[in-house]
Amino acid sequence: MAGQNNVQHATSTQLPNISAADAVELVSGPERDLLCVLSYIYLSCGQSAKSLALLRLVAHEESQDIGLLRILTYALISERRGDEALSVLDRLDKLDDEPSSSMPLMLMRSHALRHAGRMTEAQATFKRYVSLRGNTAAAKQ
Repeated sequence: MAGQNNVQHATSTQLPNISAADAVELVSGPERDLLCVLSYIYLSCGQSAKSLALLRLVAHEESQDIGLLRILTYALISERRGDEALSVLDRLDKLDDEPSSSMPLMLMRSHALRHAGRMTEAQATFKRYVSLRGNTAAAKQ
C-alpha cells in the first residue's frame, strides 16, 4: 500500500514463525549479560518486579546457568512467588554442587516455602539452616 510521497507501508499482520528453540537464541551473548546485570541492579534497588521481567527474557526451562538461576530465585522470592521459586531451587539442587552454596540455597528454600504457604516445612528448613550455620560458625572459631 502506498501512502503520501509514494512511501510503501507494510500491512502484514502475520508474525514470523519462531520455534521455542529459536526464541532462546534471540537473547544471547552481550544482550543476555546486560539484561542479567540490569536485573541484578533492579533487585539491589528493591525493584524486584522489574528484575523478574528482565530475567524472564533470558531464563528458560532448560537453563543451566547457576548464577542466572540464583538471581531468578531471589527475584521470585522477593515477588512472593514461592511455588515458582521452589521449582527453580529444585533445578539448582541438581546443578549447583558447590559446598558453599548449600547454606544460601537452604535459606532461600525456607523463604520460598513460606511464600508458598508451607509454613511447617519453612520452619523446619529454617531451623535446620540455623543449626548448620551455628555448627559452621563454631567450627571456624
